[in-house]
Amino acid sequence: MSLSLRPMRAAEADAVAAMVHGLAGHIGQGVVPKLTGANLRAAADLVDVVVAERDSRLIGACLGLMTFSTWRGARGLYVVDLFVDPAARGQRVGQRLLRMSAERFAARGASFIKLEVDEANAGAQRFYARLGFSKKDEDRLHILEQDQFTAFIASGDKT
Repeated sequence: MSLSLRPMRAAEADAVAAMVHGLAGHIGQGVVPKLTGANLRAAADLVDVVVAERDSRLIGACLGLMTFSTWRGARGLYVVDLFVDPAARGQRVGQRLLRMSAERFAARGASFIKLEVDEANAGAQRFYARLGFSKKDEDRLHILEQDQFTAFIASGDKT
């Protein structure tokens, strides 16, 4: 019943996508992620995924991207998603996944971690606070979704 952490294998992308769908269900916002195993495999050059495995079953995953902060003048790890099976929570699986991801990105020059947490996810808020993360109330997330993104590009110099 030992836990092993390692990079995701391409054949596990469907299972990792299912975990992200489970995360959305856990938050309960009614949003269904569009992530599939196929588009996760297609983004392998962008997304670094580490997984936790116990008894030949994936029980957690951390998906990260390299980012760059102009304010810090430094590279960092942006955590896209961190999920641990509910039955494995409270066993430091999430902390270990996050640490492994941080180590992998530090080897590529990262010196900080940035992430977003849904306001409704109180458990995640407590988890990150316990690890020493600080919440930046002065930052606000702004998104241009696909239709608006496409319209913005198409508008050219007309705007």
